[in-house]
Amino acid sequence: MFKRKFLFKLSLEVLAIIIGISVSFWLSEISQLKDKEIQRDRVLSSISMEAEDIKAYCDERMKIWNQDIEIYNLLLKDKLDLAELKNIAISKNRVEYNLIYHRDFDPPMNRYSSLINTGDLKYVESENIKETLTRLHNINFTKVKSTEDYEKKILEIIVELISNEKPNVFLKGNNSKISFEDYLTFLHNYIQKSEKLKSNLTIQLKYFKSRVSSLRLYSITLEELQYKLKDILNSN
Repeated sequence: MFKRKFLFKLSLEVLAIIIGISVSFWLSEISQLKDKEIQRDRVLSSISMEAEDIKAYCDERMKIWNQDIEIYNLLLKDKLDLAELKNIAISKNRVEYNLIYHRDFDPPMNRYSSLINTGDLKYVESENIKETLTRLHNINFTKVKSTEDYEKKILEIIVELISNEKPNVFLKGNNSKISFEDYLTFLHNYIQKSEKLKSNLTIQLKYFKSRVSSLRLYSITLEELQYKLKDILNSN
């Protein structure tokens, strides 16, 4: 009788231990799942905030790049539309910038880069989101950047041509006594007379248009990412 009671008591104790261990594992699993969910929301929110910053950057770049195209178009036309060019270019510095400097494409990607470096991107469970991120930050980003080296080389040629053939283009640009209208007229006449300069500006214009087309594709992918992020975050 004593032995039977002892075995029964022992069985209850063993059962209690097993239940306790099971409950402990269950609670631990729930805690891990909750932590994983918190981390996932944090990462997705971070990507979403950066996507907003990238959109603002791309909108600004699209506006400026399209203006660059219009300025080149107007300068390359046989007849100068002075009023239209003044409306777009605004100042001599704006026109000169197009002839000298390259506009880089450097959207804010610090958050994404940090997630890659820390490995926190693992918390993004959606393969669809991961694929879109890869397409945006790798494939489409590379397409926008693809003409950069060619643009820089053409700019170097343009600057060298102007410096050798008509250095007073830059001098007139810095001379406050020369009106904006006179500067534009002088520059347009020079472009029309210089086949070398006109051909290089035409090539540069093609690069500008290619870059804008690539940026449109980049922006479409960005909108796709934002839509998917919004759908997931709103469903939580």
